[in-house]
Amino acid sequence: VGERAHVLSIATEYRQEAVILERCAQLLGYSFQFCGLGDKWGGWGTKLFQYRRSLERDMRHGKIAPSDPVLLIDGWDCALVGPAEEFQQKMASPPYSTTSVPWYAGERICGPDFFKASRIDNLYVDVETPWRYPNAGCMCGRAEPVLKLLEELLAGLGGDRDEFPEGYNDQGRLHEHLLELGERGDPLPCLVDSRCGIFQCLYEREPQWVLEACDTIVPRLRNNLTGEQPIVLHGNGHTGRWFMQGLWREMRFLERVGLTPAQLAHLPHDGPVPPGTIPDEATEKNWAATFQLYRIIEMQMAYARDGIEWDPWKEAAAQAGVG
Repeated sequence: VGERAHVLSIATEYRQEAVILERCAQLLGYSFQFCGLGDKWGGWGTKLFQYRRSLERDMRHGKIAPSDPVLLIDGWDCALVGPAEEFQQKMASPPYSTTSVPWYAGERICGPDFFKASRIDNLYVDVETPWRYPNAGCMCGRAEPVLKLLEELLAGLGGDRDEFPEGYNDQGRLHEHLLELGERGDPLPCLVDSRCGIFQCLYEREPQWVLEACDTIVPRLRNNLTGEQPIVLHGNGHTGRWFMQGLWREMRFLERVGLTPAQLAHLPHDGPVPPGTIPDEATEKNWAATFQLYRIIEMQMAYARDGIEWDPWKEAAAQAGVG
């Protein structure tokens, strides 16, 4: 029996975006499962706990082979656009085949701690694109090394192994683990998909991609800088969600999976508007403000590189207090 490509997606409740993701996975040839559906959401620690539990179970029962390629992606803000066969081919080819460690999506903003940006730069010295900081919302690799990394990330949190840790940031934990190992000279526990061959994070000031093959069965994005066609689109951050709401329509997701907005209307949605619908003027105006917020975040990160903490909200609050 040959290898199988799997998608594990964290979602503690059904939302419209999750239904579309599941249907896309089935149409594109993946084995798909939600992790944590119906369970308590206890913060971002829930994600790693649920992924570990699902991988352990399915590997133990032979449903996932240790060498099977797996995608672990957020269920409410991700879209699957590349077929399973293409994902398998990429995982079997450089650069993904040159190492056994998992790969994370890359993004240009280093959150939640801007002060870690320069330190991470020193670890990924060969990265030549802006998408150099690991984003914990999307990871991939072979099942066994992925499970090993999940174990390492959770082991550093202490507590009961069978209780997920509440109130901590999974991306912050990932960055801490990466720096802990990398800065003492140990092998890096993960790499970043800086060329966006598998993941394209959409948290940007302006689109870094072009839409291709709009009229085909599988429309795709192509990264302007690297020329890569990503497998997964991640609508992370405020601007990422805004770009994603447009792509739901432009890439005809609902049409291609056989759904209409009316069929999904009973479910909550994660983005600015339900997938496939058009935002009204008020919504568009509100979300336009998030692009100004993005510029402020870029400035905060630039200051942090110089060792300066700049928080305009604290400054405004202080000035208001004085006044």
